Formats: sequence, structure tokens, C-alpha cells
Amino acid sequence: MTLNEALIRQTFLNKLVLKNNGNELPKDLKVKVMSMRIELNKLRNQFETDSQEAIKGLKPEGFDELYLKQDKTEEEIAQLNDWTKKLTDEHNAFIIEKGKEPVTFDKKFTLEEYNELIDVNSDDVEINGTSITGEEFLEIIYSLFVD
Repeated sequence: MTLNEALIRQTFLNKLVLKNNGNELPKDLKVKVMSMRIELNKLRNQFETDSQEAIKGLKPEGFDELYLKQDKTEEEIAQLNDWTKKLTDEHNAFIIEKGKEPVTFDKKFTLEEYNELIDVNSDDVEINGTSITGEEFLEIIYSLFVD
């Protein structure tokens, strides 16, 4: 699995609820969901740390000073815009390559565990600003996490 695939799984797994409207997952399934979240969150946190380090390394010398300077001249504004575009392009290239890196995450739900998830996770969710029906959400969870 690539880092991108793991980050997609992390986004959806974090939307699973452990209890809802009086229904609650069994203790062992709660523990499994939480351990999966922790493992995927570690991958996301490492990715974010690496991304920030890449930005630091890619910034041209003087970028921060010019960015923070008050009353920039037209030439300074043009220079800052050029540097920002270049930094954005290089950072995006880094993100694309980093996302292709292989990672290990092989935890899945059994069909029985998935059925227990259905009872508690049938509400609509919002993923990255997009509303998804409970049915669609559960279909995605099935495709990502059930063998």
C-alpha cells in the first residue's frame, strides 16, 4: 500500500463512531478501531512533519524575512510571488512523490466486525467538506477495510 492509500484510509477510519444513539461497539472492536486509528494517525503525523521539513529545505534564503517585511516594493512583491510559486511547485512535487512511498498497514475488519460497525455508523458523514450518506460511507468502509 502507498502512503496516499493509507492517508485515505485514515480519513475514513477517523469518521467511524464508537457509539451512537444508544448503540455501542463491543469493547474488542472499539480497541481494534482505536489501534487502527493510532497506527494510521502516526503515518499522517510523520507525513505532515516530513512535509514541513521539505518546505523549510526548499525555501530560498531570505524568503521568511521578505515575507514578513512591511511596505514591500514592487520588485520585492514580484520576487516574493516568484519564490512562492516555485516553492509551491516544488512542495507539490514532493507531496506527489512522498505519496507514492510504500507503507505497511494490513489491518482489516472481518465481515462480523463490519456488521457491528453498521449498527453504529449509519448516519451521514462529512469527508473533506463533502457530505456522504451513511450508506455510501459504509460502502467505502467495506471497500477499504473488509477482506
